[in-house]
Amino acid sequence: MRTPLVLLILLGVSTAHAQEPKPIVVPEIHPTVIGGSINEISQQPPDMTLVPRAEGARAGRIWVRNIEHSLLIFGEVEGGEPDFPRNKNFLLSKDHIEVWLAAGDDPDMPDIGWGNQFGETLLPKGDDPCSEYVKQAGTRMNQPAGAEAKCREWLATQQHYRPFFSRLFIRQWLLTPDYAVESFAMPAYEEITAKFASDLPRYREEVPEILKPHGVPQIWVVPKFKGGYTFQILIPYSFFPPLPELELRNLRLLVDVFSPAPAGKKTGPYSTSSPARVWGKPATFNSLRLDPPRVFHLTPCDMPLKGADAYRDVQDAWFIPKAGQSWEYESNAFLVVNGSGGYRYEPEGLSPVVRPLHFFWRNVSPGEWVCGPQLTYRKDGKSTAFDQTIAEEGFETRRAADGDLLIKIGPRVYYSEFGSGQCGACPRTSLLILGLTKEREIYTLLELGDMVTAGPDSPQAEDFALSPDWSQITQYDQAQDDEGGNPGEWSSKTWCLQGPRYKECGSAEGVQPPNPPVLKELRSGSN
Repeated sequence: MRTPLVLLILLGVSTAHAQEPKPIVVPEIHPTVIGGSINEISQQPPDMTLVPRAEGARAGRIWVRNIEHSLLIFGEVEGGEPDFPRNKNFLLSKDHIEVWLAAGDDPDMPDIGWGNQFGETLLPKGDDPCSEYVKQAGTRMNQPAGAEAKCREWLATQQHYRPFFSRLFIRQWLLTPDYAVESFAMPAYEEITAKFASDLPRYREEVPEILKPHGVPQIWVVPKFKGGYTFQILIPYSFFPPLPELELRNLRLLVDVFSPAPAGKKTGPYSTSSPARVWGKPATFNSLRLDPPRVFHLTPCDMPLKGADAYRDVQDAWFIPKAGQSWEYESNAFLVVNGSGGYRYEPEGLSPVVRPLHFFWRNVSPGEWVCGPQLTYRKDGKSTAFDQTIAEEGFETRRAADGDLLIKIGPRVYYSEFGSGQCGACPRTSLLILGLTKEREIYTLLELGDMVTAGPDSPQAEDFALSPDWSQITQYDQAQDDEGGNPGEWSSKTWCLQGPRYKECGSAEGVQPPNPPVLKELRSGSN
């Protein structure tokens, strides 16, 4: 009795698996001319067939190719002479083409929550997460009156906000010979900035420009002699939605071709490249697989597409490609995380937000690079990553007499990310010099810096001076003003490079600091 049941189960699994359409393989081509006849490509079997969804919709065929720096879509549409809009207001009611594009994967959004300097809080699961959250929180310090009602109000805001945030990872372009409009991600971006950021200035940084759609595809349309038309659509990589991998292999694409609207209707009948099509749902689009894939490089060190969140936990990141020339390196990416802030003990902020990541590098010699923010060294085609996180400000390299590579970060001024802890709002200074041996071992030669204006025993200003070859480094400290309000005196300490380390080699009182100052932000209004 069991054998038929097992066979039925296996057949059911096999049938379901067989129904999943295979990805459309997109080859790379190198056309000498774009925008002319599609006769050559139309002799090949189409990648997609336009399926009419209603009477009056046009039949047609679609081909997709990768041309190294862009995606190129070819189409042949049947039917009568097209009636494209001459006025942007009639774009939806006339002949037009709609192209949807998304990465092969949806963003993995964190559970609804918020963070502070001690960590992240996620709302509990269940039908009434705010009630459960307040119950778990109990009488914890700083819990305000009416916490449950405030939590529900905050939760409702996040539930309204999240669908708009998800739309920033998809592009929908409405295209005609005269007009091209992005109509899905851009309205979502504008909705977020208008309703979730404009009244809360400190949240503006949580909706950065990196997610704002930039650019629209170029389209060429050629009428056919016996009715219908052909088209080519060029989508540069830099117009793409965010991508979760540096190897561009998997995409999801949808092409809809609309006919003019009948009287009394806003839009006309349409044909679609995906029979499973659902508006705004990438899972129902056509799956593409670029072969060969287009590989992007994050810095010359080929760093992974990852970054650290506010708690220094490393997560997978997203990026939007540059134009795609082979000599370019990617330098910007972002994480999808919950909003956080110092002393944010109760529900506040937006969930999620993006955390921008910026990568940088210095060329040491041909084929030799140092990159950050995770310190990474590349030479002879091999990259080595170290535990150190470095800043770009004051980032320089030079070769020491013994052959080791010296890496300088700073002098710079920075602040606590959360503005919390001892003197959370106080500026901090830093100057770091590292050494890298030929065996790719890292060591610290010198590390200087203080918390400024933290109290009577801390400096109220600080600055640094370096000799051109970095063999001598001086730190200048200004004492606090005296009781009469007279400016505090400057003192200095000097370190000299002796062998593999710096050693203190001098000090002085009543000195003059560097002029002009290096750390200008610490000496506004000071002499």
